[in-house]
Amino acid sequence: MQKSIPKANKFLMVLTLLCGSFITAFSETLLNNGLPTIMREVHVNEMTVQWLSTGYMLAAGITMPLAAYFTNSIKLKTLFTTTMSIFLVGTFFSAIATNFPLLLIGRLIAGIAVGINMPLIPNVLSLVFSPQHRGTVMGIAGIVINFGPAIGPIISGIIVDHYSWRMLFIILMPISTLVIIASQLFVKNIIPTQQLKLDLLSMMSAFLGLGLLLYELGRIGQTGYLDLLTIICLVIGSGLTVYFVKRQFKLTNPLLEMRVFQAPSYRLGVILALVSTASVMSTELMLPLFNQNVLKVSPTVSALIMLPSAIAMIIISPIAGRLYDQIGLKLVAFTGLGLGLITSIPMTSYTTATSFFFIALLYAIRCGGLNLAYPPITVYALNALPQRYVVFGNTIMVTLSQVASAFANAMAATAQALGQRRGIAHHLSLDVARLQGFHWSFWAITALNIIAFVFLIRAKNRSSSEIK
Repeated sequence: MQKSIPKANKFLMVLTLLCGSFITAFSETLLNNGLPTIMREVHVNEMTVQWLSTGYMLAAGITMPLAAYFTNSIKLKTLFTTTMSIFLVGTFFSAIATNFPLLLIGRLIAGIAVGINMPLIPNVLSLVFSPQHRGTVMGIAGIVINFGPAIGPIISGIIVDHYSWRMLFIILMPISTLVIIASQLFVKNIIPTQQLKLDLLSMMSAFLGLGLLLYELGRIGQTGYLDLLTIICLVIGSGLTVYFVKRQFKLTNPLLEMRVFQAPSYRLGVILALVSTASVMSTELMLPLFNQNVLKVSPTVSALIMLPSAIAMIIISPIAGRLYDQIGLKLVAFTGLGLGLITSIPMTSYTTATSFFFIALLYAIRCGGLNLAYPPITVYALNALPQRYVVFGNTIMVTLSQVASAFANAMAATAQALGQRRGIAHHLSLDVARLQGFHWSFWAITALNIIAFVFLIRAKNRSSSEIK
């Protein structure tokens, strides 16, 4: 039973939870404009350095299925404090890392905390606020949480230009500490706990299956070909992932409630949401690398190139959800995904002479368009589920969004590495080969936009419950 909380305490608790979510979401893209600097200092290439972003997302994604178990098994204050403490430990580990493997381990530790923390916040907000206020509060929470990834690359560009890349982690530490202190003062145990059994086979098959698939995708980018070991690991990873999915249908309390996929509109909505999110996050990774490694601009200039896109996302996100209520999915999503596709194609022909203003303008329109489409797609998917399945459906979308973004990052980086490798094999200079690699990467990202547009044709304008 939910406890009654005074209004002032409710505000402070929600503020504390949102601050924690903002910091962890902010950290997701914080390194993007700092990656070229880290590349040079720890002596790794684009394919390797992207694991600092990809690994963080994957660690969060494969941990998210455990969020429901921990939320119901551990008191809220203890759980939130623990996840923020783990995030702080991972951040500290990254700040003092002396080489790339240690830096990556720190990011993975922080990502694990995010996987538990991120789904926790919407569930708590839905309990704290009444249904008539829930929509407004969730909308505000969405803006706060989405604002983090939007400004992460901008802040990192400015910081790296004036300080060591370690400052990217150092600035997070005092804020995380304050959130941990605030959680002890303001967070209340409003979620009743119960004894649940954790299915270890599901957990291990998800961890190993997705981990192997992502690792081998990156390995292809490193080696440039499919060897026997890569094929074996891909088969094992695929088999474990399929086993995880099938096992969820057999469990009374699965880690992920896969029965939601019996609703056709939900399946379609999830595909659209994942491809759109993956397209945004992979570009957030690759564009700063292009700006600094090809255009040779400073991290600050790279940050300024991406600033208009952050502004566009912040303005459009709260509008998009209301548009679905008024006119449905088709017009809004076709407009948004259409803008995303049209502005993706020129990226495949960027050169060293391409105008900074042109890149910034196209990227802002692209991010604005994709963010215009995403909220209506999410509502369309969830409306296809009965009320008792909505929480499960939302949890799966959040989880798969992280996993899809991790795979898209690896795919984009792999395409860049393969394109650059092929250019060098054809005796192109390093700079020209690198540019060709980014063209391949941007074509891979554009392919995601094409896939989303094609699937959207199959969607209805509105959806309603399709399963019992």
